[in-house]
Amino acid sequence: MKKQLTKIIAPLIALLIMTSLLSVTTPVTAQITPPQEKAMHFMETMLPVDLSKYSITLQSERMMDEEAIGHNRKITSLRYQLTSENSDLSVSFSVEKDNIALCSISTIAGQIIPKQQYSNQFNAVKAFLEKYQTYTQIDSSNLIAMIDGVDLTKDSTITAENLKLSIHNSHRSETEQTSFYWTYTIDGLDYTSLELIFDKKGNFDTLSDTRVVFRIGDTSIKVSLEQAIDIALENLQSYSYKMPDGTVVKNFKTGDIAATLHTIPVDYVDYELRPYWDVRIFLDDIYPGNVFGVTVFIWANTGEIISYSNMATGGGSYSDVELQSTSPNNILAIVAVAIIVIVVVASVIGLAFKKKHK
Repeated sequence: MKKQLTKIIAPLIALLIMTSLLSVTTPVTAQITPPQEKAMHFMETMLPVDLSKYSITLQSERMMDEEAIGHNRKITSLRYQLTSENSDLSVSFSVEKDNIALCSISTIAGQIIPKQQYSNQFNAVKAFLEKYQTYTQIDSSNLIAMIDGVDLTKDSTITAENLKLSIHNSHRSETEQTSFYWTYTIDGLDYTSLELIFDKKGNFDTLSDTRVVFRIGDTSIKVSLEQAIDIALENLQSYSYKMPDGTVVKNFKTGDIAATLHTIPVDYVDYELRPYWDVRIFLDDIYPGNVFGVTVFIWANTGEIISYSNMATGGGSYSDVELQSTSPNNILAIVAVAIIVIVVVASVIGLAFKKKHK
């Protein structure tokens, strides 16, 4: 009887464990627009080019994932060729998180055939921003207001509350261009940004927008530079790395130390921008693997260590074997699964025990 019961219950337990683990590890994914469809929609909606005069051909599509760019980002790069009798263009896109993060036009031959002629560069940029505001559903009225009345022929930097605009004039080949770079700043640190480049005739050249990819999280800075260095040094005592032959390197002696604040995410989980300390600890000597220093990333609002990594010459990467961490949410989920399994197993054993003694 006990063997029969085991044969019946064992597969059920295995199924329960598998179902529970899948429910923990499988994320809920939103509906994603295919990158080609996203790029074509942007060209038709936003690109100030008369597409009716061009034939459009997809030249390349490439997915860049964490192996190519690090962390857990996934970016699709696309390149189209637009061809007409007197004009050939190359249009490149970067699509990330179902948004157009970058669009750039290069003229291969001839001149861009625009949808509409503008009397000056300001009107072209303003018209693009107004249309882009509708396209993204992100309020750009403050961006438009900042260029109103500004001499676009001169380089300048303008600040209004938490928004900074840098205007820079340059040449690319024989084309005069103006770049408009808006940055959202808090406590002197840069967060999300929008960059537009137009030539002097009002022709669109480049759009780069991190606002559609990243969001701004907790911007508070509660950990001072001195505290960040203390945290890094204290935890350096338990830091080590492993060489390819299995040798563990630890017990470091330190030299100079430098720390700076950044907001560009070192950990792209949830694509959230928060200030963190980048602490560079230079060692007293060259350690195995040509390691001359250790980099420590520390959240500036909590003092929590994000990661340790080696600074080394000549390439080579050796993993941190002492300071590995698991997400608290994952731990809770695993514990929950374990509790369910324990309860089920206990119930099965109890049932078998009762039947045996009847």
